[in-house]
Amino acid sequence: MPGLEAPDPVLEAEIRSRLNDVETTLEKAVRADYELLGEAASYILTAGGKRFRPMLVLLAGHFGDPGDPRLVHGAVAIELTHVATLYHDDVMDEAQFRHGVPSVNAKWDNSIAILSGDFLFAKASEISADLGAEVTRLLARTIAMVCDGQIRDVSTSGSLSQTEQGYMETIRRKTAALIATSCRLGGMLSDAPPEHVDRLERFGEALGMGFQLSDDIMDVIATEEELGKPPGQDLRQGVYTLPVLHALQNGPRGRELSELLSGGPPQGELLDRALRLVASDAPLGPARAAVTREVRRAREVAAGLPGGPAKDALLNLTEYLAVRCGAAT
Repeated sequence: MPGLEAPDPVLEAEIRSRLNDVETTLEKAVRADYELLGEAASYILTAGGKRFRPMLVLLAGHFGDPGDPRLVHGAVAIELTHVATLYHDDVMDEAQFRHGVPSVNAKWDNSIAILSGDFLFAKASEISADLGAEVTRLLARTIAMVCDGQIRDVSTSGSLSQTEQGYMETIRRKTAALIATSCRLGGMLSDAPPEHVDRLERFGEALGMGFQLSDDIMDVIATEEELGKPPGQDLRQGVYTLPVLHALQNGPRGRELSELLSGGPPQGELLDRALRLVASDAPLGPARAAVTREVRRAREVAAGLPGGPAKDALLNLTEYLAVRCGAAT
């Protein structure tokens, strides 16, 4: 991930090598008999991406046998699931770009994007079936939870009455669930002790919450160069994240923002003004405090894991998420 330095060069080299194996296996996994399906299914995968979730699978594998070949296949199943959700998200959000290239729905159409996403879910399920019933159940439960979170997100789109509690539950399901499963799966497939597997999952959920909350802040304060896309995407799509919810409570400026958003998701000059109202200390302070709470929770959970380079790497991730958005660690 850009800006994230690995604390141990030997571990970094091992993870990079295994991620190369993940890339090779991903390319094979999305091959299809029909040329258009294969092209559309592989399109976003070949456009890049951080491979954050596969990395977590491989890192968590270091609490058991990190050389277990099942870890690469588990990482592939996780990434296919993640990318499938992106295909469907872009249709619902009418997004035009993903990873710096036109989205699948923009390049082709919504039908192609939906069916390609379904194909990726099917391929992830096929791989998980080869890894055993327990893995299949875990992935199925996770996909169901992500869908639950997405429905909650859609149902509150453009709503100014959403509560902080409701928003936190949405992101716990929509984002944190798959990150928690990534960590759990790495422990499971490496045959880590059960108590470590459970702890890895709890760490992953807290990390996932911090990840999303940090992203929410970055969408408001970062530049297009830093983000790889124009800032304010959430506001533009009617997704009112934690900084926005706090900005709406910010006295006269909050009333101005409420009036501005009452006409629907802002565009152009209205979006620029909305971003200025949100990107001030009053709303960003509580949003950053929420990031701090989650990364500290993750660190407290990780304290019970065995020491070593893998644990240090997980702790480094928590610090990175806080520092990048200006939150305390």
